Amino acid sequence: MTERENKRDYSEPDNRDIIGLKDYQIKIIEEQNDHPQMEELDQPEEMTEDTTGKVSPLVTDFREAKIWLHPGSGFYDAQERMRRYLHRMDADQLLYNFRSAAGLPVKDAEPMFGWDAPECLLRGHTTGHFLSALAHCYHSCGDETAKEKAEYMIEALRECQEAFPKNKGTGQGFLSGYLEEQFDLLEEYTPYPQIWAPYYTLHKLFAGLLDCYELLGNSLALKIAEDLGDWTCRRLSRLPKDQRNRMWSMYIAGEFGGMNEVMARLFQITGEERYLECAAMFDNDRLFAPLLLGKDALGGMHANQHIPQVIGALEMYMAGAGKRYRTIAERFWNYVVSGHAYAPGGVGESEMFHDRGKIGTLLTEKTQETCASYNMLKLTKGLYQLNPKASYMDYYERTLVNHILAVQEKEETGESTYFWPLAPGARRIFEPENSCCHGTGMESSFRFRDAIYFQDGDTVYVNLYLPCTLEMPDGRLQIQQTQTEKDPEQIKIQVKGKIRTLALRKPGWAKEDLEICVQGNQADPIVDENGYIRIQADFEAGVEINVSFPYHPGLIRTPDEPELAAVQAGPYILAALSEEQEALQVPVDEKNVETLLQRAEEGVEYFLGDIRFIPLYRIDQERYHVYLHTEK
Repeated sequence: MTERENKRDYSEPDNRDIIGLKDYQIKIIEEQNDHPQMEELDQPEEMTEDTTGKVSPLVTDFREAKIWLHPGSGFYDAQERMRRYLHRMDADQLLYNFRSAAGLPVKDAEPMFGWDAPECLLRGHTTGHFLSALAHCYHSCGDETAKEKAEYMIEALRECQEAFPKNKGTGQGFLSGYLEEQFDLLEEYTPYPQIWAPYYTLHKLFAGLLDCYELLGNSLALKIAEDLGDWTCRRLSRLPKDQRNRMWSMYIAGEFGGMNEVMARLFQITGEERYLECAAMFDNDRLFAPLLLGKDALGGMHANQHIPQVIGALEMYMAGAGKRYRTIAERFWNYVVSGHAYAPGGVGESEMFHDRGKIGTLLTEKTQETCASYNMLKLTKGLYQLNPKASYMDYYERTLVNHILAVQEKEETGESTYFWPLAPGARRIFEPENSCCHGTGMESSFRFRDAIYFQDGDTVYVNLYLPCTLEMPDGRLQIQQTQTEKDPEQIKIQVKGKIRTLALRKPGWAKEDLEICVQGNQADPIVDENGYIRIQADFEAGVEINVSFPYHPGLIRTPDEPELAAVQAGPYILAALSEEQEALQVPVDEKNVETLLQRAEEGVEYFLGDIRFIPLYRIDQERYHVYLHTEK
């Protein structure tokens, strides 16, 4: 998303080397693998015929289980800081714009500020994010205060929804922090900043409502979403496809978040075909057509405007809309991860995708928008559930540990970085403006559990190694991971339950010196074709597994400027702490980096002479360097 007052440079991208495709101009970049550090999965064959029918994932997460984080980890600290922030937030203030727009009393609440200020065209988006954060907070922490606050807000939003047509003459089911005018203007192709992404804001509200239904069991939230879905269906069904295509291709104004995703979710919940038909009305040929042609045409596109659309395509595939939507999602993921991702996993510079393989020439103060990584994790999880290969979780771990965990302000402000700068000597910046990244930052703090464990029949997959406990409500399975920040390479996993196989992900960064002991006996760590070490034991009686994944410092070079490299140790990208604002010159290469970097006695901390290296999530106010000038 873009800040309305235009503090940053959001000029239209210069699309060169373009070809005509229908009414659009699409930049085409031939497929190549310019970022070999991240494995590119095999791409599916071109789809010449499509099929329909709902699709079941091959592996499922443990949504019904309690999974809680252990104190003493960076993940737990981030979760608890954000939990306290949710408690402090005033629900009536978050409802201010909705009540005001619907002609209802605002109950002496203070108006919102920043992107949610009464005069801001994006007002209302934070309320949707907040509902999602409350739902995930309750799901992850069992926080009754979060649940009660969500229930209060849902009842108030229903009052607003019922008041809109009576007081303001809107269509039945409409709900927003403003009236319908922005939707009218979008249909007239009014550009940003005269309007600001009305369907984007609508998506945040939809997502919050559906999260409250699915995670809190709140049936009123579903009713609000259904009525709002009907309003959306009626509005879009009267527009011809060419008009919708032109709307969705508009820079910022036509950004719609994941409206196709929430409409497909609504179909999955209700079985009402009109919602799936409406999801298809958000098809964006400017993005989808090149992907179906097998072309990386992402250069010049707004990153977070398009990642949620691909998440929606995958949700539509799951709902039975056709195989082409899976093709779109898989190819997009491959192109982004292999050609557009920085070493910490984030994507985009000044919010935009650029030419494939351009990494080293784009190390600025405006890299790695937080929202983009939040959405790439959602997409990665969805694809993994259809094709459970460790390669997906290698990217998930990289981005979670090095970007998402590193965005939160250490003070109790609830703020997250908008960009995570990769310029030499950069410093993290926090702006209290209720931005989109503030919204996804709230949600992310309660989604650390999302991809730790998956299941397939009598097999449990362990994908992320972090201290936590899983417990099924019926008592049939308990898993506890123990790990300390002082010695994170040593992991103890205790399992008791009715399963046959425990599949441990072998991280892509792990070397051959990994060790696994089962009940004190060393096991042969045979890795299967999907990247997992499968252990079979009498888990019903209780089994203890000790895993050692030693960290080895290495380099991740940029494809376009090979002398520039980031330092990695285990799952962590390391930042060199220095007040210098010119790129640091270090005499390391692949042959000597492990010898020259001296590790501290405890934890993940290294020294090269007087330069100190720490994981990105530990950075606070220091200046840092992620990419260094190295020996070729």
